[in-house]
Amino acid sequence: MLAPTELQLFPSCYNCISWSSDGEVAIAAGEYVQILTPKQNEKPSTPNNTWTNTRFKANVFTNKEWATIWPQTRDNFSLGPEQSLSTVVGLAWSPPGLAKHRRCVLAVLTSNLLLSFWDIGPQGRWSRVAIVNHALGSYFSGEKGEEMKLRKAGIRSFTWCPPLKVPGPEEPATPYSVLGAESRWGLWFLGVANDDNDVVVLRVDAGYSFAVVGLGSVSEGGAGAGAGASVFATAVASRVKAGFMAAGPWVYLPAADRRGICAAVSNLGIVCGSRLRVVRCVATLTLEDEETGSPVYKAACELVENPMGELVDERHFTTPLQWLYSDGAPEIWLAAGTFAGLTVLRFSYAAYEGQEKGGRVRVQELPFYEATEEDEDRRHWEPTSAMTVAWDEGAQKPVLHVGTVGGYTASMALQDSVELGLPSWRKQLDNIREQFDIARDLGGFTIARTWGLASHRGLVVAAITVHPGDTIEYRTSAEERTTLVFSHTNTQYDEESLGLPQSAPDCSPDSMRRQREAVLGYILFFENGDYSKSPWSRKLIYAAACCTVVDSQNPKLLSQAQLAVEWLASDAQIDLDDEIAKCSAPGNTIKAKSVEQLGDSERRIYEQCEICDAGIPWDSAKEAQCTNGHLFVRCGMTFLAIQEPGISKFCSHCGMEYLSEDLVHTVQGGELERACRNLSDAFDTCIYCGGKFQA
Repeated sequence: MLAPTELQLFPSCYNCISWSSDGEVAIAAGEYVQILTPKQNEKPSTPNNTWTNTRFKANVFTNKEWATIWPQTRDNFSLGPEQSLSTVVGLAWSPPGLAKHRRCVLAVLTSNLLLSFWDIGPQGRWSRVAIVNHALGSYFSGEKGEEMKLRKAGIRSFTWCPPLKVPGPEEPATPYSVLGAESRWGLWFLGVANDDNDVVVLRVDAGYSFAVVGLGSVSEGGAGAGAGASVFATAVASRVKAGFMAAGPWVYLPAADRRGICAAVSNLGIVCGSRLRVVRCVATLTLEDEETGSPVYKAACELVENPMGELVDERHFTTPLQWLYSDGAPEIWLAAGTFAGLTVLRFSYAAYEGQEKGGRVRVQELPFYEATEEDEDRRHWEPTSAMTVAWDEGAQKPVLHVGTVGGYTASMALQDSVELGLPSWRKQLDNIREQFDIARDLGGFTIARTWGLASHRGLVVAAITVHPGDTIEYRTSAEERTTLVFSHTNTQYDEESLGLPQSAPDCSPDSMRRQREAVLGYILFFENGDYSKSPWSRKLIYAAACCTVVDSQNPKLLSQAQLAVEWLASDAQIDLDDEIAKCSAPGNTIKAKSVEQLGDSERRIYEQCEICDAGIPWDSAKEAQCTNGHLFVRCGMTFLAIQEPGISKFCSHCGMEYLSEDLVHTVQGGELERACRNLSDAFDTCIYCGGKFQA
């Protein structure tokens, strides 16, 4: 059960919380970022011991990471960024697959206008791995004047775009073919708004390298003063900056030319001052070099402002944005907090794509009303401080959850009629507020402020603080408290069933065999069985063939294993008649080679005990035991015996052990390292349960 979790911190921004697809929760807490990592295999009897709590300081920079900024002119110098304590003003987890072992990386925006990427190391320590501003500085290096370069490189807001997945082939080359990483995980794009109100789209690669692929602007025609405005209003309008950003889904379009792989359109919602701007982003992917072994995709984005009309321009937008969409829905919605309410922009797909005959965007306003004992409910004037979209498995619809710093909460589902209801976590918020009120005898004058909302696989978490409502509040840093409350998106579930979604891996022999056969088929059928062109070492091919003989029940795999062994016998000029004979039927075992057979040339094919130099037979796909009794675990992907400590990685879910492609070079040759790396690129999660790896 996920019980409310109390943390000793105070949020430092709106939308202060983010929940990754790996289950990790990040909270912005001033100079620090608090990370809650779910514990694996927790028993239901320990509801208050679900998380591992760590934190790191996000406002410490070296001079290389953040160069000293000397006093600037009046037009460019700002006391906020340059003289601030660099507190956290925004954070968000990336889509899965960007960090090592296909995990999520954390993007943290601090008040000095620097956007940093943070990742966890092997020892569980969080470290800064990249700074996005350096990419902007290089891109705008041709600007005249150092002051303008500073403005172009400073980041005011950011958003992660959904991953753009490359369509796979209609028919795979073999039944065991694996889609490329670009089709499984997609390409990662990051949208940022700099201090000069430029909208920049960057492509982010797995090695934390950045490339600017699109550039636009929201300054022209933005939140400027109208005709006849005062001098002060005009001056203030020129200082307006982008505050919040949100990226909509990718809608695929026909490719623009013959070499085009795919084209897709997305929209970026941006709150610039008190005005809402929507920038359409058309991305085109092309194959940069078809001659290389692995495809290299080049991305280009065209940014064009999507006019919203007077109904949007006349509203006062102040808060975060969220897109609502689902497969098969006729419209895509953009929800934005306005002054004392919520505004929903309903895009048809034609309008979303920017077609001339797409029609106008429908705009609906939902005012916030507080229930009172009076005849008429009164308006709620506090700004919206938190938004998230969670997927309701029961209704198969996305649900928007909204919270304000004044205690107002609401939810809204993507459906034909637009109406606000109570969220599933409202009851827990009221319980916490009442406990605070009773403990301090405040007579009902208590406010519960919602600072952040996030969702993960049908669950919603809200970051809440409680305060007295009719008196001045004073508290020290030691008294700062923030409570996280969890709930299901579907209100039909009770609190007793509330828990992190974890599926137990299927460890039955038949299931394990099927998963192993996927890897064995990938190795043996690679390049349609032309092993002279395959990247696999002889040792790996021999191990795959032997594992097929011992474990597989698939006749096609056994036949291909026989072809692989015959090729090895011919290519290496060694005697493999015993292995060839045993490929005719499943369930056989292969005897260990004698010391005479383990010569220098054959040693690169056969497995040999590193302790006693004895041969290792093949009688199991899980374990390897030499003729003298030394027992080893077999790698779950290469099926080789792991004979050295410190060269493994493990599945964080089921605990399966694998050879690490980053560590195997310390004890093995270059061929095995390359083979492990190629296999890890294709099978980058646990083949048995789909869990992420950890060192």
